[in-house]
Formats: sequence, C-alpha cells, structure tokens
Amino acid sequence: MVKQILQIENTNSSEFIPQIMNQLRLVLKENKNHNKEEEILLTREETANMLSISLVTLWKYTKDGVIPAYRIGSKVRYKRSEILLALKQMNQFED
Repeated sequence: MVKQILQIENTNSSEFIPQIMNQLRLVLKENKNHNKEEEILLTREETANMLSISLVTLWKYTKDGVIPAYRIGSKVRYKRSEILLALKQMNQFED
C-alpha cells in the first residue's frame, strides 16, 4: 500500500474548511442517491436463509405483515433493507 501525503501551504482555515465541507456534502449526497438506486431484492430462499428460518415461517411473517414482500410477475421478492429493519424490530425488547 502506498501512503500519500497532502501538504497545503499558504491557505488559512477560513478558506479551506468551507471548500472541504462543500465537497463532502456533494459526495454524501451522491452516495445517498446511489444507495437508493441500488436497492437489493432477495428471493424467498435468500431471505429465509438470511433470517435462518424456513420458507413456511417466511410465508407466515409475510402474511402477518412482519416482513413486506413485493410481487414481480409471478415471483416474490423482498428488499434487503426492509428485512434488516424487520429483523431489528423483532429483536427489540420491550421494557
């Protein structure tokens, strides 16, 4: 791995920091939009494996509204982000 060093001279922080912040905002905004476009869809089998449950249990969770499913033609798909959210909600303990 090559280590690169950036040395900045003749610049004060009042000029430099706003430029860095603006570029950082642009990168974060692009990344946020990029993540929305790349929503990962999982098959029933992939979803069941991810949750370590049977297809029957997955069907029950889908029917009960615990995990939202999407029909694409004759196929059923699950959004990975929604599976992770549902998993977090299932694992929360009530006080």
